[in-house]
Amino acid sequence: MVNVGKRLRIVRPGEKATGGDRVELVIARGAFGSGEHETTVSCLEELEELELSGKRVLDVGCGTGILAIAALKLGAEEAVCVDIAREAIQTTLKNARLNGVGERLRVVLGTLRMLPEELRGGYQVVLANIYPEVLREIAPQVAGMMEEGGVLIGSGVLWEDNADVLRVYREAGFEVVKNRWLEQYTTFVLKLRG
Repeated sequence: MVNVGKRLRIVRPGEKATGGDRVELVIARGAFGSGEHETTVSCLEELEELELSGKRVLDVGCGTGILAIAALKLGAEEAVCVDIAREAIQTTLKNARLNGVGERLRVVLGTLRMLPEELRGGYQVVLANIYPEVLREIAPQVAGMMEEGGVLIGSGVLWEDNADVLRVYREAGFEVVKNRWLEQYTTFVLKLRG
């Protein structure tokens, strides 16, 4: 079990609940780790700072589903997860069930372009802990799916790629709210301008 930020705790399936006031995220280990990588932890720390009540969340490259699940347990109304890896989708569905949020979480195997029409817009929060080349590629699409003033939390970007990724997002209409430098990676919080 691992405490993250001020409000979250990652636990393994079957671990005894410890009580207390932390929100517990039950995450089964999978090919995409167990939620303890510095990029995931920093995304969770930024996520818990947002007001998520009633929000619609998109998790791009969901891996284990931990970010979307955390958003739902912190008050988001609905989350949509998309990933090109079948194992990621299976792991996300399993973890959603373990956390009791399966009915508020939709999963799509594929890319953003493969989302059905009703899932292509209206997001107030986007989570994207993925490779920098994918982040750069999807910037205009993501901007088009978000509501004005929406927040994007991104990570998976090594130090040397940070400036270029942020340049692409500025060009797509975002402003940088926060840019965190971790041991090897960076995590950033962006806001979509009106």
